[in-house]
Amino acid sequence: MKIVVKVGTQAILSPQGIVLESALENIVTQIVTLQKQGNHIVLVSSGAVGTGRCVARDFLGREYGNSLAQKQVLASLGQHELIHNYSTLLKKHGVCAAQLLLTKQDFQSRQHYLNIARILRAILAQKNIIPIVNENDSVAVEELMFTDNDELAGLIAVQIGADKLIILTTVNGVYDGAPSDPASQVISVINPDDKWQKVSVVKSEHGRGGMVSKLTTARKMSQLGIITHIAHVNENEVISRLIHNDPLGTTILPFKKKSNVKRWMALNDHKNLPRIYINSCLYELIQTDTQARSILPVGIIKFKGEFQKGDLIDIISPKDDKIGTGLAKYNHDKLSEYLGRNGKPAFIHYDHLYLVPNRLK
Repeated sequence: MKIVVKVGTQAILSPQGIVLESALENIVTQIVTLQKQGNHIVLVSSGAVGTGRCVARDFLGREYGNSLAQKQVLASLGQHELIHNYSTLLKKHGVCAAQLLLTKQDFQSRQHYLNIARILRAILAQKNIIPIVNENDSVAVEELMFTDNDELAGLIAVQIGADKLIILTTVNGVYDGAPSDPASQVISVINPDDKWQKVSVVKSEHGRGGMVSKLTTARKMSQLGIITHIAHVNENEVISRLIHNDPLGTTILPFKKKSNVKRWMALNDHKNLPRIYINSCLYELIQTDTQARSILPVGIIKFKGEFQKGDLIDIISPKDDKIGTGLAKYNHDKLSEYLGRNGKPAFIHYDHLYLVPNRLK
């Protein structure tokens, strides 16, 4: 079984940024045991910035703020300390840690995306190596940062064709109200065929996400055919039990799997992609037609940005909403020549077209 395990900052660090060694050792022991049983596991771990705060306080006698530049310094101080803790624990089990630091930009190019997938496959083929992934916070620019590591974990899950995404946190799962409210209860199962429940928007003190971020990623995983579990990190043997479908935390059930290309496109939510604007006729056809339909130049009103063959392109409706993403079959110069004309080759083939669920209204 292929599993991505994501741990948040508060799951492994104290409020002061001190590594919780017992929590880290528990996670490592479970992962090593499961890998030795034949599973393939990728660990996505937050905590670099929080660890950096502890280092800065103890060794530099300084408290850093929350500006992007200061967080980049903290990440550069804390990342190697964090991976050292993991590496030390793994080596006790005869296993090495392989570190991958990634930015959102690494996933924008299909070629870069495939390169990351290739190295992950190579690492996972080794039984004595555990890949540990984190965002490269020290160099990530604000407009190309992940919402948090839940989003990064989702991308990794898609890359390796994971069976499960396990998100370990410091709450017992998804609640039907605020977790602090005694009347709130954990939702054990979320079925994508049912209405998605509203959840608390409270974020953790040291992380960037919160339950909204986790459910956003879980919803995407569901659409792409991957099961997501959200559970408390301190549950006994939590990872092993979730792999065996024990009723812990919240389980988000999946839809049918899509192709690898469409799964990649579904998770690429970049803000600055080139875009095409389709006319009302094509928009109506996409809404009502049950057959596969490609995007032809005759249905395109205009486009913004420059692009080459194979680049990601956002598709914008007459209502100015993003309704999908696709791969360009030719560059912007050729589209400019074909724009609005009948009888010209498809700009986005259906096999390389992803339409956002619930956006066609």
